[in-house]
Amino acid sequence: MSNVPFDGAKLNNLLEQAGIDAVLATSRHNVRYLTGGYYDHFHALAPRGGSGQYEALVGIPRGRLDAAFYVGGGSERRQLSSMPIWIDAVDLAGGSTTRSAQAAATLLRSRVSDTATIGIEFPFTPADAFVALQHELPRARLVDATDALHELRAIKTDEELRVLRSVADSVAESIVAGFRAGHDGVTTNSLSAVVAHQMADRRVEFLWSFTCAGPSYLRAPSSMTWDQGQVLHLDCGGEIGDYLADICRMGCRGEPSTLARDLHAECLQLQNEIRRFIRPGTPYQELAAEGEKALRQLPHGNVGRFVAHGIGMVSHEQPMISASSARPLEAGMVLSVETEFLEPSVGHIKIEDVVAVTPDGYEGMGDLGREWQISD
Repeated sequence: MSNVPFDGAKLNNLLEQAGIDAVLATSRHNVRYLTGGYYDHFHALAPRGGSGQYEALVGIPRGRLDAAFYVGGGSERRQLSSMPIWIDAVDLAGGSTTRSAQAAATLLRSRVSDTATIGIEFPFTPADAFVALQHELPRARLVDATDALHELRAIKTDEELRVLRSVADSVAESIVAGFRAGHDGVTTNSLSAVVAHQMADRRVEFLWSFTCAGPSYLRAPSSMTWDQGQVLHLDCGGEIGDYLADICRMGCRGEPSTLARDLHAECLQLQNEIRRFIRPGTPYQELAAEGEKALRQLPHGNVGRFVAHGIGMVSHEQPMISASSARPLEAGMVLSVETEFLEPSVGHIKIEDVVAVTPDGYEGMGDLGREWQISD
């Protein structure tokens, strides 16, 4: 099937390795990924309703893309007619958690053995949907397919990289605009709202804003003010079609102190040094070790922390960097790389970047604003 929007052979291999006969995706991001970008517009940000919630499902039997099916609600009929998906079998008798699970079970019974192993997303399957699946498929074995679906999405296509580049640029631009809104008496609540507004102007969905002003470690938007002489970090997330960016930049009302400048410079030093190891073939554990080594060599490494994790449709997806994994980085993987220092007299100094693994090395995405952002 030439119009399948993901690597069907890779999915088949992953399911075979996991001993899964059919996969049933229930999370918004995986439904969108497997359909090629579709999700019910009305429920994308408002799944709750009445005493339950909306639930869409995509089911794919192993080795049989032609037998894939989509389950949604009746209100989607017009949207699907205007935005058709590659899946032929579309059942709109679902919509709620239990109805969608029951409809999916009916479709599965006609496609796999009644003793089949069904991979579902344990963290994203509501309890009543799980119970309904157990009731409708009493002889089937339900197992967690979350890791297999993480793996399916690990290598980004050129189009996915384009979207991730766009959202990273937009989030960085929105953060810089947030710093420019500094003034006497401004609260971190207000600054967070500015960032959210700026993302909306760029057609990016606002997800979060960690705001930390002055010698405080409170990272939630609040009535706390950003005062003269204080540093502020804005650590913000936004998404386009479930593809997200997580970026942190530093600002100051007036000139930063010498210590604040030193800590920020050490952040950038480590962030820049570690990029040399972001290339195909670098083992996860080597990247983690080099980050820790570089941190320990910094003057303030004792109050610092280095973290790297995969990012794409999920924050902390593959590549899942750890000191124990010998798996190598591959071209098309995307990382969130962060260095931070918690110094009581200054506050929380942090830089977080989005970095893609390219065939020849790396690409920084959304690198705008890594220098100090000074507000009067």
